[in-house]
Amino acid sequence: MLINTESKPDMIVGWEQHLKNGNVWKANIELSMQGGENDEQLFYNVDVYVVAPNIDLAQYIVTTMYPDYESICVNDNPVGVAP
Repeated sequence: MLINTESKPDMIVGWEQHLKNGNVWKANIELSMQGGENDEQLFYNVDVYVVAPNIDLAQYIVTTMYPDYESICVNDNPVGVAP
């Protein structure tokens, strides 16, 4: 099936709708990088927000996007949803 990229969509599902539906997850990953002159190992924390229907898929997406992560923590609840 070919998709006509020049036609206008009938509907757009944007960030706000994903938030409202509970499909946005926040993951915190720790990435390593080599230091400056003394070549020390440095770590920095990165928050990554992904759209996924569940926590397992959210974690899979983040670990696929950042395969060299040192650690990962995905919030138990979607962003914008009270625990």
